[in-house]
Amino acid sequence: MLKKRIARSLFLSYLWITLIAVISIGLYGAHMTRELYLQRTAKDLETRARLCLGPILESLDKEGGVDAVCKKLGRETDTRITVILPDGRVVGDTEADPADMDNHKVRPEIRKAASGEVGRLTRPSPTLKEELMYVAIPLERDGSYVAVVRTSIPVTEINQVVGKIRQKIVVAVIGVICLLAVISLWLSARITLPLRKMSVGAESFARGELEHRLPRASFEEINILAEAMDRMAEQLDERIETVQCQQNELEAVLGSMEEGVLAIDNDAVIINVNQTCAALLGMDPGELKGRSVHEVVRKPDLLEFVESSLSNESPVEDDILMRGEEDRWLNLHGTALYDAANRKMGTLIVLRDVTRLRRLENVRRDFVANVSHELKTPITSIKGFVETLIDGAFDNRQDASRFLEIIARQVNRLDTIIEDLLTLSRLEKGAEEQGNGFVTESVRDVLQASIQMCEKKAADKNINVRLECAVDLTAPMNGHLLEQAVVNLVDNAVKYSEPGSEVHVSAAKDADDLVIRVQDWGCGIERKHLPRLFERFYRVDKARSRELGGTGLGLAIVRHIALVHRGSVSVESEVGKGTTVSFIMPVNTMLTPR
Repeated sequence: MLKKRIARSLFLSYLWITLIAVISIGLYGAHMTRELYLQRTAKDLETRARLCLGPILESLDKEGGVDAVCKKLGRETDTRITVILPDGRVVGDTEADPADMDNHKVRPEIRKAASGEVGRLTRPSPTLKEELMYVAIPLERDGSYVAVVRTSIPVTEINQVVGKIRQKIVVAVIGVICLLAVISLWLSARITLPLRKMSVGAESFARGELEHRLPRASFEEINILAEAMDRMAEQLDERIETVQCQQNELEAVLGSMEEGVLAIDNDAVIINVNQTCAALLGMDPGELKGRSVHEVVRKPDLLEFVESSLSNESPVEDDILMRGEEDRWLNLHGTALYDAANRKMGTLIVLRDVTRLRRLENVRRDFVANVSHELKTPITSIKGFVETLIDGAFDNRQDASRFLEIIARQVNRLDTIIEDLLTLSRLEKGAEEQGNGFVTESVRDVLQASIQMCEKKAADKNINVRLECAVDLTAPMNGHLLEQAVVNLVDNAVKYSEPGSEVHVSAAKDADDLVIRVQDWGCGIERKHLPRLFERFYRVDKARSRELGGTGLGLAIVRHIALVHRGSVSVESEVGKGTTVSFIMPVNTMLTPR
């Protein structure tokens, strides 16, 4: 449907009103002008007739005198003058011979004049064959009616004068219409201009430019509307700002949470989701909102939990395994969502990544199991040999001596395990105190001391330990701990190297870090074992490790010493080609307590 414009409607309304009013006034004016002119003409004819009464009365008794007077006065006044006797005979006429004229006694104007009144009539003249205006008045002498004097003029003359007047009226009407049309256009534009400005302002409001203010007009009603819209915009701006602040606060809270938050309505459509939850699901938050949870989630366990949470009024909780490139355990907690009317509108699911806790729990269990196993082996051996000695083996000096040597070795093994455990405990609990003991020392001296402690074991296997380190290389460190870490690394390298091979120890600065590398060309380690190599009691080959006398804590100690120095440790290895362990620690910035 075609929509009308206010300006056009106002203009056309004004124009139609103007046309109707002006044309009506023009027509009425033209009609009244004609009537007034006719009345004036009739009055003028009456006046002319009365002026002729005297001369006509004087010549009434003269033969042919009346007709001569009529012709004379008619020429002088440019009026047709006719004199009719009471019997209807015409005795004088300006235009014709009275003898040739019909009896006028039955003429309407003559009869009215004969009754003593003024007769006025416009009708065609049988004599002149044209329309004339007649005015007839009685002629009295000594109180008696003796004749009727009639004056007349052609109506065509009147029509010509009235036509000229009408032309002027039409020109005036057209001029007035044009003027009023311009005024109407100006008025409609003046009225609608504030409305157009308000429309532009309303479009600004729709675009969110609520600080825009509408202009004021000279019309009170429009000003009231503009003020109301401005107040509406202010209130809307305040409410939107409040909502945005609340939304930002909510987003900040949700974004800073380590737990994933997933809000779902009763139709299983996602209402809101935070970044953590999106990351757990492997998607972007913007792609999740407004979509069905069945559309974006491909985990049957999670979908089953969502359905359970939606169908239950009470909270539900469960743990699920999210399989992927890296398996993750999620703890799910679902609770019902209610609106302001306390009607259930969906469910809120909190997802917590408990993979680390699970791993720590596994590590704890493994640690307890490994410690128990590591302690049980020497204790069982000690117990067995002690019982053997008690049962009589002590009397055999040679067997007793051999058993006591075995017991001593097992005790030393227990002592080593306990000492390593205590070292790990000190490193974990006292990292800050250890860090406070940093002093700048020669790196080469620490490495040489570490190699010297491993010289005997290396010499027993004919392994050459080669050192490569600048003499002037220094770094802030805890020398005792760093020495222990390097000893563990060199000891492992010697332990798993073939006799007659070589172990390479090097140290150098790399940008802001000091990198100490211990490289061997031994049996190497499979790639699958590398991520867990620095865990406590983790062994690649358990049988060989125990055979070689390891406790399974050496690399874990190295890792904790690296953490004390705010560094890290990494390993590169290939089966049959050897292993390189890198101990990395910052040196160019002054180390301060954490």
